[in-house]
Amino acid sequence: MQSYSTLQRGLIKRIEEGFIKGESPSTIVTPVKDYATDIRVCLAGVVFLPKDIEEKIISEVINPLREADPRQYYYVPSSFHITIQNVRTIENPPLFTDSDIKKSRDVFSKIIPQFKPISFSLESIFQLPTSLSICAFTDSFLGSLAKELRSKLAEAGVPDNKKYADNDIVIANSTFCRFQTKPNEEFLSKVNHLKNIHIGEFEANKVELVTTNCVCIPTMTKIISTVEFRK
Repeated sequence: MQSYSTLQRGLIKRIEEGFIKGESPSTIVTPVKDYATDIRVCLAGVVFLPKDIEEKIISEVINPLREADPRQYYYVPSSFHITIQNVRTIENPPLFTDSDIKKSRDVFSKIIPQFKPISFSLESIFQLPTSLSICAFTDSFLGSLAKELRSKLAEAGVPDNKKYADNDIVIANSTFCRFQTKPNEEFLSKVNHLKNIHIGEFEANKVELVTTNCVCIPTMTKIISTVEFRK
């Protein structure tokens, strides 16, 4: 039987290949010219990356790519995160109300403590038409958690509005670059060179329900609640 991370790797490859073929296997963020001032916001449960993991992504991935092509948007410290569960995708005006926020907070506060902390292995670049991410491989607990959250959010009247490539396999990643213009050849060459990079591992002990823009820039991020996993 294949491990969950193997299933995740297979799905990520299928998504990348699907977009190359011109398909739209999953929801992606519509590009803007300046992500730092993007006022579109979303509602989601996220895990922020530890500082040492952030620093390694910046030094070993972002800095070489920025040197190759400084025109792209690169994530800033304290904005690196893994989305555990989307509630409402980004839009202006927002696709959620204060009532939706309250319902979501109630669901997260009930479900998250039922699950043990989740371990992530950050490695390999996930390349989409408009962005780059570091894959975050897990065991099946992520899938179980996401399915339970989606079920309870739907019951509460705030169903997840995101399109997924596969409703059974749940993947995770941390976006670190969004394209503001077509990347140059030197940039793409370095992406290919870094494709199989290994960043490190960490265990997530809590989930933050946030409203934020698509690059989770600190000035646009509001933490609604913090919920810890089961001790």
